[in-house]
Order: sequence, then C-alpha cells, then structure tokens
Amino acid sequence: MYNKLYLLLFFTVITTSVAQKKQESFLVKPYLQYSTKTSIRILWETNTPSTSEVWYGKAIKNAEKPLLNSKMALKGERLMHEVELKNLEEETNYFWKVISHDKVGNILESETYTFKSVVGDTTAFMFALVGDPQLNKRTPWAWDSIATAVWKERPNFVVNAGDLVDWGFNKEEWVYQFLGPGHDLMSRIPMYSVLGNHEGDADYYYQYMANPAPEYWYTFKYGNAEFFMIDSNRDISEGSNQYNWLEQKLATSTAVWKIAVHHHPPYSSESNDHGDTFNGAISGMGNNHVRDLPKLYDTYGVDFSLFGHTHVYERTWPLRDNRINQRQGTVYINSGGAGGGLESFTPTRNWFSLEVYEGHHYCTFAIYDKTLLFKAIDHQGRVVDSFQLDKDRDKDKVSIKQPPAPIIKSQKYTFHDETVFEMEAALDGLNLRYTMDGSEPSLRSLRYTEPVLLKDSKEIKARAFSPDGKASRTVFKKFVKTSELKATKIKTAKRGLQYKLYKGNWEGKRDTYLRKENISTEGILSVIGLDDFHVDEEYWAIEIEGYLDVPRTGTYTFYGLGSRGLVIKIDGNPIIEREHEQQEVVQLVLEKGYHKLDIQSFQRNWRKALGFGYWDEINGRTPFSPFELAHK
Repeated sequence: MYNKLYLLLFFTVITTSVAQKKQESFLVKPYLQYSTKTSIRILWETNTPSTSEVWYGKAIKNAEKPLLNSKMALKGERLMHEVELKNLEEETNYFWKVISHDKVGNILESETYTFKSVVGDTTAFMFALVGDPQLNKRTPWAWDSIATAVWKERPNFVVNAGDLVDWGFNKEEWVYQFLGPGHDLMSRIPMYSVLGNHEGDADYYYQYMANPAPEYWYTFKYGNAEFFMIDSNRDISEGSNQYNWLEQKLATSTAVWKIAVHHHPPYSSESNDHGDTFNGAISGMGNNHVRDLPKLYDTYGVDFSLFGHTHVYERTWPLRDNRINQRQGTVYINSGGAGGGLESFTPTRNWFSLEVYEGHHYCTFAIYDKTLLFKAIDHQGRVVDSFQLDKDRDKDKVSIKQPPAPIIKSQKYTFHDETVFEMEAALDGLNLRYTMDGSEPSLRSLRYTEPVLLKDSKEIKARAFSPDGKASRTVFKKFVKTSELKATKIKTAKRGLQYKLYKGNWEGKRDTYLRKENISTEGILSVIGLDDFHVDEEYWAIEIEGYLDVPRTGTYTFYGLGSRGLVIKIDGNPIIEREHEQQEVVQLVLEKGYHKLDIQSFQRNWRKALGFGYWDEINGRTPFSPFELAHK
C-alpha cells in the first residue's frame, strides 16, 4: 500500500510541476560534476533557450553572506547548460549560483550552493560509493533515501558504479528519477560515474554526466588515491583498446591507493545473474566478460575493485591470482543497493565471499595516508559492514615483472590509399619493437622511433622491452587496404528514408518476422531514431532503407546503436550485427556520392533504442543530418 501511494504521489507531483512551472523553473536544477584541484563542472537544464552565467566566490572568514565576486558566462542560448569553473584554488570552499535569461526577459536564479575543490595530496578525505540508483516499483523511495543519507555524511565526492537510471533513452527517468531526488547531494558534492548496462550508452548519459573524453573511460586523482573508471559494457578483454589503455594508466600511476570502478562484477555470489543457483545451476561467480581485469589488478597492485550490477552488497577477501592473499590481494566490493530491485545470494557460500547483505545501502571510504576506514551503511543509517586497512607499502608493494605493452594508434585502420600508424610507450626507457609479417616481435625486430607510413595491408604486432630485455605481452592491429565502395547514381533523390513498422512478437523468429503481413505502418523518416514512434505493443521492429550521401571519397568511421537487435548494411555489406544496446564502431572506405543503406532494428517498448551516424574520438557520436539521407 505504501509503495503504491508513493508512486501515485510521485508521478502526480511530476505532472503538476511540469504543467504549472514549465516557463518559470529549471527543468534540471544546477548540480556538480567532474572536479579537479583547479576546476569543477556545473550543469543544469532550462525549459526555454536561455543565456546563462555562474556567479561564484571563495568562503571568507567571518563573512555574513556569500561573496560571489567572480562570473563565468556561456555564450548563446541553449537548453542544456555546462560551465567549467577554472583557476580555482586547491582545497578551498566556494559558494556559487547560476542565473539564466530567456529572450522574453524571464530570469531564473538558483539557490546559492557550496563546493570544495579537490584536496591536497596529503590531506585526509572521504568518498561515498553508490551503485544502481535506478528506479524500481517495489521500493521507489530508495534512491531518494540513499542520496539524502549520503549527503548527511558530507563526503568530498561520490563515485557511482552505473545503472543511474532504469533505461537511459527515457529522458523523464534522468530528470525526475535520478537528478531530481539526487539534487540536494549533487548540488554540493561532485559525482564521478561509469556506464551501466541500463544506460544503454544513450546520449542522455553524455548530456547529464560530464567526464573527460571519451567519457566512457577515464581516470581522476583525489588526495593520494587514483581512480580508474572503466566501461565494462564495452570490450575489456586482454588486447582490447580499453584493456591496453587501462594497463598503461595503471603502470604509470604513483598513487598510494589505486581504485578501479566499473559496473559488472568479476566476482559475485548473487543467486541467479550468473546461473540460477536455486534451480539446479552452478554459479559462474561473476561476469565472464570482465574476467581479464583481475590480471591487471594483480600486476599493478590495485587495492579495490568497486562495482554494482547485482543489487546486493558483498565484500570479498583480498584476492590475487584467483586465491585469497591478505598481503597483496585486491578487495572486490559489490555495492548495487542504491535503488534497483533487491536481489539475493546463492544458497551455498562461495570461497571468495567475506561479507554479504541484502538491502538498500551505500558505502564510505575515509582515507588518510596509508590508513583506510570503510563502512557499508543501509538506508536507515545502520552500519552493516566495516573494517580498517593499514598499508605498509614497503612490505606489500607488488613487484612488476613484465613491462606494460605499447598502444598502437591510427586514424585509419581501413584505407584505400595510404595510412599511418603510431605507437605509444607507457613508460620512459622502453624499447618498442614491431613486425609487419605476423611474426612475434623480438629485440631483433624493427625498432619503432617515429610514425610509420603504410601503403599496403599489414598486420602489426608490437612489444615493449625493458632495458634488461624483459618483454611485454604482444599487441596487434590489422591495417586493411581495400577498394572504396562505389557510389550509386540517383536521378532524383528525395529527402528522408523509407521505413516499415512491424508489430508482433519477433522472439525466436527474426529471420521470418519482417514479412508483409506484419507491417503496421509505412512512411518517411527525416532522421534515424525512434522519437516519432509511440507503439502500444511490447514487441515491434522497424526496417529502414534509403541512401546516405557521402561528401567525399575516403575512410569513414560509423557507430551503430540498437536495443534488442540491430543489422546495418551499406551497399549490401553487413557492417553491424548485434543483439544488445552497446554501440559498435566500424570503418569503411566509400566513394563520394549515394550509398545504399538498410537497417533492421528489433525493439521492446520497455527498452527501445536506435542510432546510426559518424563517430570520431574527439566529438564522439554525430547522427546523420536530414540533408545526408535520401530515397528514390
């Protein structure tokens, strides 16, 4: 009864506030994001296009009111506002507020809030860990309760282990279910986040959460700790781009405390996510696709691996080489209790498990020098787990026996004329060697000293060698020279793409589902997306066809993003085929002109998504404009 009443009141308030205050309030009140010793980001959203400014100033001894004597303004009108305050002083308290002006003279002025810039390297600090604050119908109050409790702790910052919302393509969930209840906390305490699977890699994540490019993986330092923020939805297996990046970042870290954060659990005793343990299955004891991460944690002495995904609390023994090692092991903490529907544990205990708890909760880490105090706290303020860890770096230091591998980089891995590859070493003094014939690199192989021009297809293999001759693991990239796909001549090109909308359950019959008898509607799309589709049925699919107008001959990098299934073909060549929402990036060489485009996307209404466009490392995703899409 309580839950139903809460939901009724929750959505009534939302509807009323949108109807009555659309022109007179913030859609999303101002809040804090990525912070450093000298900068912090402030974001908010208005209902009408507005110009904006942030007023801020340092806290002053014996002041009777905040002195906001500095201003940072945004040029131009916009709905979503992001300001980075720079040149801040380290470990300093600031007051701030935002003011937005629309073109008809309305003024929105926020409350005055506070923040503290990142502390010095030897200062004590405390941070909070939350995971999976997504809404669920059984306990819809959970994230509000957890956010309020975390704010009362007054942490220096918050780390969020993903699944911020239940479905990332639903704007209302961001505005009303995550940012709304989290406002008191997030307007005064910066939050650092990683992607969960429920975000779906949606653009809203990148709009509302501001992290360093490319945003789905990054690092940050706080005090004497360094945090490695990892996207466990993307490929994290040994040899992947993200794995290579993480190895280099860990190898160069000089932090006393190394803490990795990602969404999926390498170790887990949850009851059915890794095998239905109450109905005859053996638990997989974690997600297979992140099982390579502990290799890096062992090698580079990571202290904690923090994650969510399963909606429980679990702390492992310190682990190394898949065994308990209390001197050099990594502690794995599953904290998925900030909002999602609660889950349970296997009926029998796993060897790695030390502490478990079923209930909504958050965690705190207080750090000074080589001492760390940890607590797991439920939504009512009860401590459900705690411990103190004292490090002796001389005794517990991990010996790195193998140098980190180099990173091979290029803007074009697929090309029609020529391309260039570069290599990057993680540490000074490493000797980079490579081969182009598929053989294993040795100290007698080609030495890398500068970018290398390629005019033919090559498989590059590379290793780094330490001054005493120790070799890294081998990394490789394939560079493929290919003819460009020829353009199609169209006499009369009409703007937009043709689509067919299919209704009915496609599970288990995708190969035969897209038939004439299942067509519901047909029409023209100006952009590739689902904003114009409101379907009552749970299962449906869309088929899109037409042409993409390519501006010049060359290599193009594309991204594709779907929900329950996605097939994309260009000129009849399948370039993307996958059955979940994470984006995939591919390269093609195309001749200038029109190229045939075919898209099949399978959807379920509770989780729908579709995107396709250009991708680059600087700007990320760029959907095609209506002027680039055509049909006969």
